[in-house]
Amino acid sequence: MRINTKNKLWIYLTLIISIALDIFSPEMIMHWKPLLTLLCLIYWNMALPDKVGITEAMLFGLLLDLYTGSLLGLHALLFVCFTYACQRFFYQFRVSPLWQQSVILFFLFFIFKMVFTFDFLNVTSGMNVSDLPYISSAILFALISSLCWPPTVYVLRELRRKKIAT
Repeated sequence: MRINTKNKLWIYLTLIISIALDIFSPEMIMHWKPLLTLLCLIYWNMALPDKVGITEAMLFGLLLDLYTGSLLGLHALLFVCFTYACQRFFYQFRVSPLWQQSVILFFLFFIFKMVFTFDFLNVTSGMNVSDLPYISSAILFALISSLCWPPTVYVLRELRRKKIAT
């Protein structure tokens, strides 16, 4: 097997595992658990920006949209926007310390959760951007996601060093 194909296979395998963990997680933790697919996409964009890009973000975003039943293209659009931002600010993001990356990701994940306030298919009566429970849920989601960033980096970095030839 060619090295490039083997590398892509490992990358896609991690993305498939992460989307499976996102899809098959218990319903009671769905609102605040970290979005592992987006964390993996951000990592691969940061580590190997020439191998993972906007196409993968669109593909996995659409898969997540199809499963969750949200507005078709909403996850995909947000994944593409975050992927573009990661590729655009690749050099600034990559050299930042891990704690600073986590702070940046906290704000990105907070924005991600707030965009889903406008998901018109799953509107609950009386829910809006200023609802305290929704804001606290968004902050908890962003906090847990940003705290999951360092373990994600360490696990995927070890995988990349052992399995993926650059």
